[in-house]
Amino acid sequence: MGSIDNTRQVLVIADGTGTTQSSPGPPISSSPVGHYGAIAWDPDTGRRGWSWNWNGPARADEVALSECGSSGCKVILRTGAAMCGALATTETGKHVGAASRRDREAARLAALADCQKGNAGECIIRVADCNH
Repeated sequence: MGSIDNTRQVLVIADGTGTTQSSPGPPISSSPVGHYGAIAWDPDTGRRGWSWNWNGPARADEVALSECGSSGCKVILRTGAAMCGALATTETGKHVGAASRRDREAARLAALADCQKGNAGECIIRVADCNH
């Protein structure tokens, strides 16, 4: 039989002979989450990365840059609390458009419009999400 200890963020499993605890990762912060996101892009390689729902802007940037995975990656969009972000690119990823709005669909449409300004080809939404 098992139970969840919400105070310590662990699963407590009792098998009759003893009790073990399982925690899938570091404890979840008790501070509010979901306030910051970022999108990173490397114009030379077309690589991209993003992050959502981090406790601080620096951590959101760090995760997006790490996901992008190239030394040429730069953060091109930051989002705050209850904001949505979107990234559109051409097929090669060498031309992008990014936008932040309060609504996911509005962010998608704005990112597509931004991408298509360069007349570099058809643009495709690569990511669109929102912070809590």
